[in-house]
Amino acid sequence: MRRMLTCAAACVVAVVCTAAAQPAAPLADGPPTGHLHARSVLPPGESGFYSTSAQAQYEADGDASDFGPHVDDQRAMYWSLHSKSADFQPVQGTPVEPAAGVRIYRDSHGIPLVYGDTAHDVWFGAGYAAATDRLFEIDAIRRTARGTLAELTGPSSVPADLQERTLTYTTAEYDRMLAQLSPAGRAAVTGYAAGVEARINEVQADSSLLPAEYTVLSTTPADWTVEDTLAAGVYITRFVASQGGLEMANVATLRELEHHYGRVRGRRAFQTLFPDDDPKAVTTVTGARFSNVPRGDRSAADRRHAFHRAARYAETIPLALTNGPGTGAAPQPTVPVSTDVQPPAAAARAADVVARIESWRRSLHGGSFAWAVSGRHTASGHAMLSSNPQLDYSYPSLLWELEVHGGGYDARGVGVPGIPTVGIGHTADVAWGLTTGYSKTIDSFIETTRPNPAAGGPPQYLHGGRWHDESCRTETVHYREAVNGVPVGPPSFSKDYRVCRTEHGPVVATSGRHARSVDYAQWKHDIDTVEGILMWNRAHSLADVAAGVRHVAWNENIVAADSRGHIGFWHPGRYFRRPAGVDQRFPLDGRGAADPNGFLPPRRMPHVVDPASGYVANWNTKPAAGWVDGDLSGSNTRPGGPANRVTVIRSQLRSARGLRQPDTMRIDSRIGEADMRAQSYLPALLRLRMVGGLPARQRRALRILARWDGRAYAPGAPGGSSPQGTAAGDVTDGPAATLFLALRNHIKSRLFRSLPAAVLARLDTIPTEGHQYDVTPLDNLTLRVIRPGWAGLPPPTVITGPRSPQRVLRNALAATLAALKAKYGAHPSRWHRSHAISHLESLTGVIGPAAVEPFQDRGSWVQQVAFTRGRRR
Repeated sequence: MRRMLTCAAACVVAVVCTAAAQPAAPLADGPPTGHLHARSVLPPGESGFYSTSAQAQYEADGDASDFGPHVDDQRAMYWSLHSKSADFQPVQGTPVEPAAGVRIYRDSHGIPLVYGDTAHDVWFGAGYAAATDRLFEIDAIRRTARGTLAELTGPSSVPADLQERTLTYTTAEYDRMLAQLSPAGRAAVTGYAAGVEARINEVQADSSLLPAEYTVLSTTPADWTVEDTLAAGVYITRFVASQGGLEMANVATLRELEHHYGRVRGRRAFQTLFPDDDPKAVTTVTGARFSNVPRGDRSAADRRHAFHRAARYAETIPLALTNGPGTGAAPQPTVPVSTDVQPPAAAARAADVVARIESWRRSLHGGSFAWAVSGRHTASGHAMLSSNPQLDYSYPSLLWELEVHGGGYDARGVGVPGIPTVGIGHTADVAWGLTTGYSKTIDSFIETTRPNPAAGGPPQYLHGGRWHDESCRTETVHYREAVNGVPVGPPSFSKDYRVCRTEHGPVVATSGRHARSVDYAQWKHDIDTVEGILMWNRAHSLADVAAGVRHVAWNENIVAADSRGHIGFWHPGRYFRRPAGVDQRFPLDGRGAADPNGFLPPRRMPHVVDPASGYVANWNTKPAAGWVDGDLSGSNTRPGGPANRVTVIRSQLRSARGLRQPDTMRIDSRIGEADMRAQSYLPALLRLRMVGGLPARQRRALRILARWDGRAYAPGAPGGSSPQGTAAGDVTDGPAATLFLALRNHIKSRLFRSLPAAVLARLDTIPTEGHQYDVTPLDNLTLRVIRPGWAGLPPPTVITGPRSPQRVLRNALAATLAALKAKYGAHPSRWHRSHAISHLESLTGVIGPAAVEPFQDRGSWVQQVAFTRGRRR
């Protein structure tokens, strides 16, 4: 077995273990009394362990229960709008004791209830339980994070491994991060790593415990290190909760618009289509302004000047800097052809596993909604909270449920396997939810470079009027041989790559005398986030939550409530204090003048506690007025506008009174069933009823829309969604939903058909699995035409020309009805579009169950909390 820790890390662990290994007097295991009732559901289930024998049985009968009782036991619960108790659960039975001081019980849904004599013991148990339930998933996260996926899947993963090596840290840097953690942070990280490794040791000794994925790939799990845990934390905080570094897409779009319309009109078109601030955009914080731009750039004139300066600079940037080794665009290495080939069936299966793992890596993203209400909205007079993280549905989920007790911790909720926290959940007195913030925390810098005058020296870049050597190192990426996509043998092949950094950060692409580097605001502070979350795991009040917020480095919104009736929202993280004259939408000149001047203090970040409305709600929404949308990629919520999916939540909460805990499921289900666009479009569409001379068929169509409740998915409702055939995912939607979508599409296409296809795709792309009925940026542009004055920006006449809203709507309605008649028939009762489908598939697509369900825009884990004690507000 290889050495588990570097010398520096080992010294730290020795100190931590000595400090943490002094348990209090033994007590009987059992949870504390909580001041809340919680419900949760994690589809499809807690376990992601698929043994080889169970896989063979499943392939014979298609019964997911072959894999055990907790692989699929929450899927039907979720889709039938039920949940399970998520209170602290009583301990029953005999615990598993993988180490002295560690006891792991399981509740009726297989959730581990981890008890430890010390904090180190608690997180040892959490790591051991996570590896028991999700070993292959943990390994995939670890290998992706460390840039060692090719050691599992072969040369096709080498470009991705090189990207991760470029963007993250060396082993020595991880060791320094560990040393800088608090004793509580070090105890959690080292304990968790030791727990995962303990389970891996058991699997290595007993082949019956080996997940079937390893059998297909003809390999076994490698040992787990402390650095693996740190790297997993860095990776998850990067992919879920940091945004930016994609400014080259804006450079390409600007050039395409200038080519299409000419320079002057093209620049006007870009500003119109991709604004960085709509004064009437929906925000979570109301009645207060927070700004992430310098004071000298806050007027409209200053913003226009910054844009034109950035646009002129963008015209000089080589588009070849868009992609490079640091973006995953390196060529795949070749290997000699081997004669050691598996049988055709096994080879096809292994190749499919490799392809699916790489697809999984590329598809990871964050979303999520959360809301909280104060006692003025509830029957009990106490606060309530709902958290719905959205990380897509899969076997198993990317989230994993756990409960921890001991060492100062009493918490239950979910985390990501591989990371020692209850990321979202509750203590006895506090509950919290997280949503991705989508503020810009990564900047691209264009470096002016030259070869080093000294033979063999690293490239140089110009900064502050002087030439500097790039900081370069050699990264050796190991990989397995692959024959026709099938990995075989050990990772005996390798390739050396030079990885470099500048003053600003990792160099991701080069072209001639230029390079592009990316500057992460959370650079070398990623693991600070673990410290903050661990404080939430020990919190007793909203003040404790706020103290933890000040430690987190990621841009992940938090909505929280406590037993004293307080509710709050924070948009935390590290944000560059950029100099005046910078437009965040474009790359920055790396020669020094555009460098940030430190970071914004926490008081300047959007937040609110106990708002006058009595509720807070966020669905990746723009956090506050004055906070510009520097990044325009990765989310349908940007650029922000008055149409936004969070308005569906607000409509449920605004007038709510006397809420009880069962109402949280009703509210969440109505949110998940809604067509997010309906609230914004219907006022304009229904005004057509006041127009005289409409044909009878158009009046009938408008009556259908007037009676519609805005739900895309409405099972059981008159004219709502209904199953067709016997397949679980074979569902159609009712006439109103079908009519609305067709009409909305006709309006948009008539207004923006002149746009280049690539630009249109950026503005109006709906993901294949998530947010199927969401508002897009093109919807907000369309609404600026058909609802003039509703938005804080003028109609996009530079694209559409002057348009009469009434004429646009009447023509689109006539065309829509003709299209529906041709497709479905003349009578509205026959208008039934296919409802969107959620595909639940395993990480590999080969091992484990698969299912389809009707799409609902709900959380991939749902937590609903109602406080029962404490001061009423």
